[in-house]
Amino acid sequence: MKKGIFAAAIALLALAGAVFAQQAGRAAPSGMVRVEGGTFDMNGRSVTVSSFYMDTHLVTQREWTELMGTTLRLGRFTPFISGEGDDYPMYGVSWFEAAEFANRRSARSGLEPAYEISGTDVTWNRTANGYRLPTEAEWEFAARGGIACRENFAFSGSNSPGEVAWYIGNSGGSIQPVGMLRPNALGLYDMSGNVMEWVWDWWGDLPTDEQATNPEGAPSGESRVLRGGNWRISPSAARTTSRSRDAPSVQWGNDGFRLVRPL
Repeated sequence: MKKGIFAAAIALLALAGAVFAQQAGRAAPSGMVRVEGGTFDMNGRSVTVSSFYMDTHLVTQREWTELMGTTLRLGRFTPFISGEGDDYPMYGVSWFEAAEFANRRSARSGLEPAYEISGTDVTWNRTANGYRLPTEAEWEFAARGGIACRENFAFSGSNSPGEVAWYIGNSGGSIQPVGMLRPNALGLYDMSGNVMEWVWDWWGDLPTDEQATNPEGAPSGESRVLRGGNWRISPSAARTTSRSRDAPSVQWGNDGFRLVRPL
């Protein structure tokens, strides 16, 4: 009888250890959340994305300066200053600069950089484990709350823009520090409003297949996609489905970004 109880106890401990190890393996890197993959409706079509990690907030000015060695005012060109400080999002960033930041962050973390950069030629190494910009599909899936959200909110985490987004009606005429409003169901802040966010995709038609898995946008183009809206415009542009675009070389004062990592 005692041997049976002992064996059962050992089995329970082993099971608990396995569960703990599994959960530990699922833990997101610091400052990121795990976005479980799933399928959602994107522009009337069924789109599936795999699991990934995503930054909880936009890349901040402090994070930018620590890694890139420049600031909004020093060592680079920014059209105008509107919101300055360590905890404010970095903005006035070109798509190319965002890709370079991703590679430097990967190198600092001992990860394989996701991008091969030669001038304005940027190639994505899809087998790399480093940081990168999200695809448009990944961004929208995460902004909606992924599989953690049972509601189809108009904005990232709410149907009321003022709860989750800085826009022309509540921003006070300035970009705001990250994480000041309510996050969405995944714990992601500022996916709607504040500054727009660069994603990987070239501007083009959204997935046209009836069912697409991990779509990556058009194969080429002149503009890259931006998502999320910003502090200067109406809340309609901050909807999770709203899209914008700009040339990848432009350092527009409303453009920022956040990064993702593969599991």
